[in-house]
Amino acid sequence: MIRVTLIGQPNAGKSSLFTRMTGVGVIISNYAGTTVEFEEATVVRKGNEIHVHDLPGTHSLSGNSDEERLVMNALTDDTGDVVIVVADASNLEGSMVLCFEAMELGLPVILALNKMDIASKRFDTDVKKMREILDIPVIPVSARSALGIDDLLDEVILYEKKETNFKVRYDSHIEKYINDLLFTSKIKGFDPRGVAVKLLEKDTSILSRLSDAEKNNVNRMASEFERTHGESINVHIARDRYGQAGVIKDAVQKKTARERTFSEKLSDAATAPSTGIPLLMFVLFVTFISFILISSFLEDLINSVYTSVAGDSLKEFGEKTGGELGLAVMGGVDVSIRAILTLVIPFIMLFYVILGILEDSGYLPRAVVLLDRTMHRLGLHGGAFIPMMVGIGCSVPAILATRVVASKRERLILSTIIVMAIPCSAQLAIIMGATGKYAGILAAFVIFLMLSAMIFIIGILMNRWMKYEPTNLAMEMPDLVMPSARNVAFKTWDRCKDFFIIAFPLLIIGSIILEVLLHFGALDAVVEPFSFITVTMLGLPPIVIIAFIVGIVRKEMALGMLFILAGLNSTDTFGMAGFMSPDQFLVFGVVMSIYFPCLAVFAVLWKEFGIRNTAMIALTSLAVALLAGTAFNAILSII
Repeated sequence: MIRVTLIGQPNAGKSSLFTRMTGVGVIISNYAGTTVEFEEATVVRKGNEIHVHDLPGTHSLSGNSDEERLVMNALTDDTGDVVIVVADASNLEGSMVLCFEAMELGLPVILALNKMDIASKRFDTDVKKMREILDIPVIPVSARSALGIDDLLDEVILYEKKETNFKVRYDSHIEKYINDLLFTSKIKGFDPRGVAVKLLEKDTSILSRLSDAEKNNVNRMASEFERTHGESINVHIARDRYGQAGVIKDAVQKKTARERTFSEKLSDAATAPSTGIPLLMFVLFVTFISFILISSFLEDLINSVYTSVAGDSLKEFGEKTGGELGLAVMGGVDVSIRAILTLVIPFIMLFYVILGILEDSGYLPRAVVLLDRTMHRLGLHGGAFIPMMVGIGCSVPAILATRVVASKRERLILSTIIVMAIPCSAQLAIIMGATGKYAGILAAFVIFLMLSAMIFIIGILMNRWMKYEPTNLAMEMPDLVMPSARNVAFKTWDRCKDFFIIAFPLLIIGSIILEVLLHFGALDAVVEPFSFITVTMLGLPPIVIIAFIVGIVRKEMALGMLFILAGLNSTDTFGMAGFMSPDQFLVFGVVMSIYFPCLAVFAVLWKEFGIRNTAMIALTSLAVALLAGTAFNAILSII
C-alpha cells in the first residue's frame, strides 16, 4: 500500500482534491478552514492501493496554532510514502512557502498546482520551469474539473524519493546558526537542515525532543539574533521564504493580457465599504425573504401532499391491530412523520441549500473582509463571520470552525456567541415555523433583533472581561464563481441526513412513549415538577416542558415534539393554533433561540474548551434563556 498525506493552506482546494482522488465526500466550501480533523480513504489505481490522509489546512509548519501543531505532529509521527503539497495556482506565493518547509524537512514532496482552470484565466504558468527550479514533481490539477487527477495518482505510483537541489537561502547569520545546529537536529525521517530551521522557529513538536541544555542554546541564538537585527528570527525566516517564493512566481508565472472580468469587478465592489455594505444588506434581505416565502410554500405543499397520500391510514391500521392503544401509538407515529417532513425539508434543508450557494460562490470571504472592523469591537476579527454563518446551519461544525481563529480567547468568545446568539437551522425552524407562523412574522423579527443585540452584548462584555487585543485578519480571497449544483446538493444531503437517520427515529420513539404515558395517566408525573418554570415563569402550557427536555438531546426534536404535543391535545392535524396563543409562541421562540446547547454541541464544547468553560457556557445560556422568556412573558402580560 502507498501512503499519501495531503497538506495545504486553507482554501487551496485540498478537500476538493481529496474527494476527486478518493471519491469520499468531505464538506467542500469556498472559504478557509473547512477541514478541521483527519480525513482518510483508500483508492485503487492500476492495481496499486493508495491510502490518502487529508490533514487540516495550515498556513505554515512553523507556527503554534492548533492546526499547525496537529499537522506537524502528524508528519513527525509518520510522513508516509508521499506528501502532496496542494497549492493554489492562482495565489502561488503562500503555497510555495509551505512547499519550501516540507522540502526543507526532506519530505517526499509532490507539488499539486490546484485550481489551474481558474489560474489559466489570469496567468500563463510555466510548469516545466517550476519543476526545474524546485527539482520535484509538479502536477497541474483542477479538483473542480478533474483535470490532472489521473496524472497525479500516476505520479504517486511512480514516485521515487531523491534529494532536491533546491534550498531556500537565509540571512548569513541564520545560515551560521543552522550549521551550528546540524548535529543537534538529527530526527529520524527528517533532513537535519530543515529540523535546524524548525528549532530556530521554536517549533514545539521538535523543540520538545531536546534536552534543557540544547533548548537553552537555541533560545540563546534566537535572542542574539533579535538583539542584533531588531526583529525575531522566525519573522526573518518567513521573509526570506516569501522573498524566494516571489522570485520563483515571477519566473514561472506571467499575467495574461486581458481586460478585467465582470467577476473581478464584482469582487472589488463586494469588498469596498461604499458598495459592499449595501450589497451585503441586499444579500441578507434576499436570503431572509426567500427563506420565508419558500419555506412557507414548501411546508403547506408537503403537508397537503402527505394528507392526500397517507390520510388516516396509519391510525386506521393501528386501531385494527391494537385497538385503542394501537390507535394512540400509530397516531403518534403519523404525527412524527408529518412533523419531520414539514420541519426538515422546508426549513433545515432549504437553509443548507442557501448556505451552500453562498459558500460555493466565494461571497462569504468578501463579507469577512467587509465586517473585519465591526468584529474587532467584539474582540474578534472578520474571520469570525464564517463560523457564525456555519452556526446558522449547525453549531457543532461552527465551533470546530472556530479553529481558524488564532487565539483560544477569541475562540471562546466566538463559541459563546454561536451557542447563545446564533440560531442553528433547527432553532431557525422554531423561530420561523412556530413563532413566525403562529405569532406573526413581526414576532420572529423581534427574536432576530434580540439575538443580534446579544451578539454585541456577549462580545463586548467578554472582550472587556478577557483583556487582550484580537489578532489580525489574514485570508486568501477565492474567485467569485458560479456555484456547483452537484456540490451544493451533496453538502445539503450530507448535512441533513442525520436529521432523518437520528432525529426521525427518536421522534417516533418519543411520541410512542408520550402516548403510553398519556394512555396510563402517567404524564403528569413528568410534567408537574417543572410547572413552576413553564407556567409560573414562562406562562406556557405545562406539557411544553417535554419539548424543552427533548430539545437538549437535539434541537430539531423540540419543534417536532411541539407538533406531537399539539396533536395529542387537539382533534386537528397538529392543533398548533389552538395549543398556544401567539404570545406563548413568541415566548417559546425566545427561550428556544437561546436555550441550553444540545448534547452534540455540549460534547464538542467539552472537547475544545474543557468541562469548566463548557459548564459556564451551558448554564449561562440556560439562565439567560429562562430570564429572557420570563421578561417577555411579563411584558406581554402587561401589554
